[in-house]
Parts: sequence; structure tokens; C-alpha cells
Amino acid sequence: MKFKVAFAVVFMNVISLSINAQSVFPGKQTIDKKEYLGLALTNSVPEKYLSNYWETYAGKFGKVKGKRGVYTIEKAAIPSVSPNPVQLTSQVNSEQKNQSKVFLALYVDGNYVGNYSDQTYKAAELILKDFSDYASIREQARLADEAFTAAEKSYQKLQKDIDDKTKDIEKGEKKLAELRSEVEKGKADSAQSLLDLQNKQKALEAVKAKVPAIL
Repeated sequence: MKFKVAFAVVFMNVISLSINAQSVFPGKQTIDKKEYLGLALTNSVPEKYLSNYWETYAGKFGKVKGKRGVYTIEKAAIPSVSPNPVQLTSQVNSEQKNQSKVFLALYVDGNYVGNYSDQTYKAAELILKDFSDYASIREQARLADEAFTAAEKSYQKLQKDIDDKTKDIEKGEKKLAELRSEVEKGKADSAQSLLDLQNKQKALEAVKAKVPAIL
């Protein structure tokens, strides 16, 4: 039952992820006291997991430097944006409950990408949308893994409980067999003791019979 409930939770989360999967818009963000122009993606994946996913995803563009949610690549190779090296500055944070954000600033040929009409904007937008799909799949896998782990722990706990009770039954049966053996031995000892008592009684009566009466 717990196993089914766990996967039901995963299914509901997957639906939530698909609904909130892609929401990209232009914007500005202050990172390390400097304001950047760029694009932002909102996503329902928790911040700490989205940060990990983004750092891994961004790695395909070059060597990522990450610190406290800020990820940069000095010379990113993004052919869809520019044939020249691109300076990538990004930040993952959470400004609202149950909603995380990836901000991406791309410095291309002396300008930051941020204009709707610019072709580079569309390319940058596709990067974030592609990442959103990637993050959703990674999150589905994480949730499924959590559900499996929870179900496995539940099964192992139930199995241990069965094993413990089985051992208790075996110990109880062994103790019961010992008690039955002791009872049988006790009955035999009791019968012998009764016979000895009867013999002692007869001997006593015989001795008493020999005592002369005092006139």
C-alpha cells in the first residue's frame, strides 16, 4: 500500500513539473553587486536540486565555476548563440515558495543578450527551455528513486519484523518443548516420590504396630 502511495506522489509531482516546465522571460539580476541583463527560467524543481542540474547541464558549454548558487563560464562554447566565446554568468535561487529560478546572462560580442527581437535571444531562450526539459527528467528520476527507496525500506522493515517474530516463535516453541519435557520428567519424579511416600507410610505403620501398649 505504501509503495502505491509513494508512486502516486511521484505521478502528481511529474504532472506539476510538466505544467510549470517552461516559463522563460527577459529580465535583470544583481549578482555579486553587479547588475546583469539576461533571461530567467522559473521552475517548480526545488532550488538545491535545480542548482545541481544546472551546473551539470552548463558543463557542456565549458568549465563551470560555481559558488553559492552562482555559476560562470569565462569562455563558453555556444555555437547556437555565437561562433565566438561567450561569457556565461548565471544564478539559481528561490524567490517564492515552491518556485525556483535560473537567471542566465550571456555576454556576446560586447553585448548582453536580452532583446526579444535579437536572434541570440531566441537561441538563449532555447537553451533554457532545453534545460527545463532536462531538469524535469532529472527530477522525475530523483522522485522515482526516492519512492523506490521508501518502498524498499518499508518492505525491509516489514520483512525484519516477520523475521524477528519468526525467531520469537522458534524460541517460544523451543522453550515450550523444554517445559513439556520438564513436566513429563516432573510427573515421573512425582510418581516415584508418591511410591516412596507410600512405602515410607507402610514402614511407619509397621513400626508403630510393634510398639507395646502402656497399661
